[in-house]
Amino acid sequence: MLEPKCMFAFAFLLIAVPLHAQDPARPSGVTETAAAQAGSQMQNPKIASSSFNGVVIQVEPLEVKSASGDVQTFLPADRQDLTYLTKPKPGDLVSLTYEPTPKGNILREEIKIIGATIIGTIKEIATDMSWVIVRTRNLDKPENEVNVPLQTSIQFQPLVSAMRPGDGIMATYVRSGGINTTDGINSVKSLEWQSKSVGRAARWWSLIGAMAALYILAYIFTQGRPTALFLGTDNRYSSSKFQTVLWFSLVIGAYVAIVYHRIFAAGWSYVGGVDIPPNLLILSGISVLSFTAAKAITVGKVEKAATEGRTDMKASADTPRMLDLVTDDSNRTDLGDFQMVAITILAVIIYAISAVEFMDHIEFRRVVTMPDVDATLLSIFGLGQAAYLGKKAAGNE
Repeated sequence: MLEPKCMFAFAFLLIAVPLHAQDPARPSGVTETAAAQAGSQMQNPKIASSSFNGVVIQVEPLEVKSASGDVQTFLPADRQDLTYLTKPKPGDLVSLTYEPTPKGNILREEIKIIGATIIGTIKEIATDMSWVIVRTRNLDKPENEVNVPLQTSIQFQPLVSAMRPGDGIMATYVRSGGINTTDGINSVKSLEWQSKSVGRAARWWSLIGAMAALYILAYIFTQGRPTALFLGTDNRYSSSKFQTVLWFSLVIGAYVAIVYHRIFAAGWSYVGGVDIPPNLLILSGISVLSFTAAKAITVGKVEKAATEGRTDMKASADTPRMLDLVTDDSNRTDLGDFQMVAITILAVIIYAISAVEFMDHIEFRRVVTMPDVDATLLSIFGLGQAAYLGKKAAGNE
């Protein structure tokens, strides 16, 4: 019985001694490699230097933006002597070595300019999307236009396929053989449309201003009675006309606001070129269709009543009221009218917000597409119009 106990005790000693002989535990998060690097850096501080590649967005102080969007600020090693440093320009693609310190990122070597940024308009695009020719101006001779060919890799070709001749772009490229060589292939490293930000207040005021201009036009053409645009022959406000006028005013106002910001940001060469998306086109068509169908139903009922000798089918009201939009000819609240008006107002509010957010960044694109409406809103709008027309066709008016 003693022999097994001795064997277990001996095994315990063999395991326990190496465990107690191990190195002290390191703080959490420090690996063996990191500890070795830390010891090496204490012997050779230059090991702490890191490299950074990106596009210069500001020269003094030097700010560089990487391809991932990270912006870093860098300081020269000697603030009194900057002659040893290459002076990059905004837009240059640079490679630099720096050391993180409590004072900031300190440059340790001369800045290497490995590429440049070109700003211009697309003149031609290769059929396989592998080349883009950009028309720009020579900085030394601004009156002379220069055509610069740029080679695009596979990762940029989906973006190039969405571009068109005349689009304003900004591309950063590297030239084989060095940036200062007169020949070589310009390989694109970053590519995007030129754009200009628009403040939220300016976006809202442009939309409101465009709709106000339409109101003034209506005021002039109706001789001071713009509400006559949705006034029926019975001197009541028409729900179908109201929703058509309201939706038309918003869509045209959004179009005018977008065109205004495009001209203001990129010039008169970008006037127009605003397409209407499918769902927005369908919703606008439904609005017009409801108005014309409601008109046809009413006219048909009036004519039928006239043939039957009834003259009180559409008795005229003394004065039009806003309540006419949600009531029938007997001045009773009508669910179909209320539903259509409510859904129209909801669609107008949602699309107005979408149009304002769309104008946040005006891209210098020859053709843009207005913001679309989602399928849910389109379905609700269509059902509301259908319910209104069904009620109008079946009811006695």
